[in-house]
Amino acid sequence: MPRVPAALARARFPAPLLDVLRRLAAADHPSWVVGGAVRDLLLHRKRDATDFDVATPATPEEVTALFPRVIPTGVAHGTVTVLAGDERIEVTTFRGEGAYVDGRRPESVTFHRDLEADLARRDFTMNAMAYDPLGHAFADPSGGLADIRRRRIRAVGDPAARFGEDGLRPLRAVRFAAQLGYALDPRTRAAIPDALEVVRKVSVERVAEELSRLVVAPHAGPALALLSRSGLLAVAVPELAALPRATLAHAGAVLQATPAEPPLRFAALLHPLGAQAAERVLLGLRLPRRLAEEAAALIGAHACRALRPAPVDPATPAEVRRLLAAVGRERIGAVLALATAEARALPPGRRARAAAAGARRLAERVRAVLAEAPPLSTPELALDGRAVMALLGAGPGPHVGEALRHLLDQVLADPAENTPERLGQALQRWWELRPGRL
Repeated sequence: MPRVPAALARARFPAPLLDVLRRLAAADHPSWVVGGAVRDLLLHRKRDATDFDVATPATPEEVTALFPRVIPTGVAHGTVTVLAGDERIEVTTFRGEGAYVDGRRPESVTFHRDLEADLARRDFTMNAMAYDPLGHAFADPSGGLADIRRRRIRAVGDPAARFGEDGLRPLRAVRFAAQLGYALDPRTRAAIPDALEVVRKVSVERVAEELSRLVVAPHAGPALALLSRSGLLAVAVPELAALPRATLAHAGAVLQATPAEPPLRFAALLHPLGAQAAERVLLGLRLPRRLAEEAAALIGAHACRALRPAPVDPATPAEVRRLLAAVGRERIGAVLALATAEARALPPGRRARAAAAGARRLAERVRAVLAEAPPLSTPELALDGRAVMALLGAGPGPHVGEALRHLLDQVLADPAENTPERLGQALQRWWELRPGRL
């Protein structure tokens, strides 16, 4: 066994997890913390107690017999969930796998007692390590620790075989690169194009989950370029892959410069497509409708346009108030962030400086107007729908909404107009001049 890395030796594990390991060990089933938990401990990344997976030589039946509360979450594949206190600990039997025929799961699973054989079936070397916190033993048969130190993502064994087993693995490789800033091992990267047909078999939901993690990652911009070069983008989001190379590169630069919030990042990524097409893409990925609508709304605000020389730059307070009314107070921060990212994404030079100055002016003017707390929506008017009907002596109908929108337009031009008296006068003038008035 290799020497235990200091990060693992110093690590503190959740008490429920240690209790599970102790009970398994007492029954002659020495077990291990495996996979992403070990990787993240070596990277000093925090994990919740439920994010620790246990691999064991015990069969699902043997595990179930040892604990009073067990959920048979995936017995056919060797996995049960042990309820330890308030925590859920996933415990999986060491296993071998039969042939993969659908690019998602093996035809058969066999259980065994060989830890290294169990680790050999995993996707990447950094996920193929195991640690026994009771016996202070570390297993790393594929050299995952060395790859972490080299900042390299490398498939376990033959990359073509690993990608042929599960079509999600090429996307996971790029997602890990986006999260960690690592490079793909050359053989691993070279195996992706031949695996694209297997990737096409992956469900939309699983693809969307990987993309959702990728777009908010610290290195999302370079990862987009990697998706494009490998051919994965044409499978996952063909609408983006069809864009001209320069346009896609610009989208990646905007993506990288945008705060890591899902609606913002998806708006940055998809803004060259336009609002309606972007919403269709996100709904086609079966992402939440609220996310799709918010990203589309941000794109539609026109503060982030593909290769646009400068963001919207209203010059007067009235123009700023109209922008705020159209965008909404709750969304203006995101619009400003996109405007700033758009400027940062431009190549250095006069155009980029002009765009950056425009974004700063816009932000300053928005802050100044918001500090005055002007009315920006019809509910903030000094007259409501009932008052409009009373003043006009008219019942309900489309004219009430038209009247309120007209009054809001007056108030956006001059907030001092927002008094019952002035709005009443403006309402009477509008009513008298309204075409088709009864």
